[in-house]
Amino acid sequence: MALRKIHETRVGTKCAVRIYRNPEFDEYVVKVIVNGRVQGGKEGGAFESDKSAARGTAAALVRRLRAQRSCR
Repeated sequence: MALRKIHETRVGTKCAVRIYRNPEFDEYVVKVIVNGRVQGGKEGGAFESDKSAARGTAAALVRRLRAQRSCR
């Protein structure tokens, strides 16, 4: 089964953090996209067991991206 995007936060014009739901494994996947490429490869990202943990991870990644020059 495919991942379903449930949330996306844009950081500048080149970066984004996306949260996906993977019903096959009953988990959430948080991915960082910079210049259209997923960081960590196609299967890269942080895997969380519940939605609140995924949102917390995404918030931390957004803060990190906002500090980078390439995402401003």
